[in-house]
Amino acid sequence: MLYSQLRHWRPVERLTYTPDQAQRDVLSRIIAANRNSRFGREHGFESARGPREFQRQVPVQEYETLRPYIEDQRRTGAPALTSEAPSFYAQTSGTTSKPKHIPITPSMLTMHRQEQALFSYLQYRACPSGFDGQAFGIMGAAVEGRLDSGHAVGSVSGHLYQSLPHAIRRRFVVPPEVFGIADYDLKYLVMLRLALSQPDITYLGAPNPSTFLRLLDVLNRHREPLLESLASGRIDMLGDPGPDIQSLLAARLTRDPDRARRLRLLGEFTFANVWPGIRLVTTWTGGSCGIALAGVRAKLPLGTTVMELGYQSTECRGTIPVEAETPGGLPPLHHHFFEFIDEASWNEGRRECLTLGELSVGRRYYVLFTTVAGLYRYFMNDLVDVTGMFNRTPLLRFVQKGRGVTSVTGEKLYEAQVIEAVQGVARDHGFATVFFLLVADEQRAAYQLYVEIESNARPDAEVISRMVDERLGSLNIEYESKRSSGRLGALALSWLSRGTADHFKAVAVKAGQREGQFKPAVLVYRKDLTFPFDDHVPR
Repeated sequence: MLYSQLRHWRPVERLTYTPDQAQRDVLSRIIAANRNSRFGREHGFESARGPREFQRQVPVQEYETLRPYIEDQRRTGAPALTSEAPSFYAQTSGTTSKPKHIPITPSMLTMHRQEQALFSYLQYRACPSGFDGQAFGIMGAAVEGRLDSGHAVGSVSGHLYQSLPHAIRRRFVVPPEVFGIADYDLKYLVMLRLALSQPDITYLGAPNPSTFLRLLDVLNRHREPLLESLASGRIDMLGDPGPDIQSLLAARLTRDPDRARRLRLLGEFTFANVWPGIRLVTTWTGGSCGIALAGVRAKLPLGTTVMELGYQSTECRGTIPVEAETPGGLPPLHHHFFEFIDEASWNEGRRECLTLGELSVGRRYYVLFTTVAGLYRYFMNDLVDVTGMFNRTPLLRFVQKGRGVTSVTGEKLYEAQVIEAVQGVARDHGFATVFFLLVADEQRAAYQLYVEIESNARPDAEVISRMVDERLGSLNIEYESKRSSGRLGALALSWLSRGTADHFKAVAVKAGQREGQFKPAVLVYRKDLTFPFDDHVPR
């Protein structure tokens, strides 16, 4: 950690005093590295001397505008998008029926490793006791398949895990090979079985907090076979993960009848009573992920520190959190070039781009990335808030996708408003939400709210729906105006059966959504629903 502090943190800390100069240097390096690519030649990289020239010569890009370059380079090996050939591709869902294949070059993977080392140090600084014991980390598989060009498809997190030094990797209770188990349910059983053998887990990490809720659900539903396996050291009662994984597990699993006996005396399993030593949890806390996190916190040991994982996607890491229990993070200004467009300006059709040093605290912006791996002025439709400053560099927090807005009669309701309203009412009435979704029903000119909560004892639906309705009106004057005039009908609430959120996630993963990227929407139109939530409302 001392090495990481000196090698990774101190240089970045110095750059935060001069963010725009740091960004100009980064952009110059990216342009120089890729000026001989076909994209670089076509867009005048040779003559681009700084941010303004770069913005004039390179239009704002989306994946579909870059897809021809990515596919050309993937199929022919020619330097179409980048001078450097990709090591592998990370796959994610696209706006069309075709998936997106994000190129991960050796330089980009090195940056990911450096950012992970930096974040590890900041986590240690925030909660040293989180590193005292074993780590229960959950991530994607390093290799998930092959493209027709022979290139590997995998997750960046999986590659980072595999490349960790042995001294660090042995602290993780789940080996990287387990994340490649294709059977969704069996993978969870194997992860839990490995974790049950380790009572001294102090660190818990996964991108999405809903993963933690699923772990507890599986642990409680399959407690007997899991405890039997713990007592006997056998794995066969859980399923067949294949000969390679069985061989790997045989070297790791030991019989522990005493721990199995102690665990049998417990009632409902929680993180607090199964692994009472947990001190640090790292996960996404913002946007829709905050919904599941509220339920997770109730299952953790008292005093557990929660640290935001940071704004990141398959394309790149957008922030590195500096402190625990804070939403904002520091953009890796030493690796990627950032541009921002004020939300109000964007909505008015103006596209003036700002640099990091030109942002204002309290404002909301769309963000564009330029990376060494060929995502030039890349627009992901993400909205970020500026939560504060670290020296002279803004701290950013992901808020929502820019299209997380519905309007039935002109009210323009935002995801962030829905989250604030529902969670506020839940706090006031003493219940914890596992999942909720607000559906804009254009046929009825009204909204339908679906909610799954921790307890089987549900509050009165009419009372809660009225309170949420009123809270939305206080947050959105247009919503209140449309409700008052009768143009928008009253919000209705339906309680969902326990386990609905988990079933919804399982269906999405089975359909091809990568689990680590699963971020459930909070606000959708009825016509866009693909899951039968009404079938999960108790009659």
